[in-house]
Amino acid sequence: MTYEGYGDASKKNADICGVGEMWGYYVGGLLATEQYEGTHFNGDDWFRPEILRQLGHNRNVRLTHLTNPLSEKQIFDCLTSDIRSHEQLKNRLISRYGRATEIRAVFEAFGF
Repeated sequence: MTYEGYGDASKKNADICGVGEMWGYYVGGLLATEQYEGTHFNGDDWFRPEILRQLGHNRNVRLTHLTNPLSEKQIFDCLTSDIRSHEQLKNRLISRYGRATEIRAVFEAFGF
């Protein structure tokens, strides 16, 4: 990227970068947690990878989460080339899997 990235969600293409980073941080956390003791999730960034953790099996039970978590494959299957923002991902998850109230609550808990 020649325009200095997407750093704070206000740059060109920040939405699509955020969705990609959210997935990368989530999967990285899953793999590191499997490999090493403890929990290895980063989640202090504007793109909120914690959203995927809450939707999936590796949730933080103190926060809003789905009563029937989504699998990593279910989440990944929604990350098609036309999904370019958190809003589009949220809508795709709802259209495929229902549970609109729960999914919206998770996204809203993290500012989306």
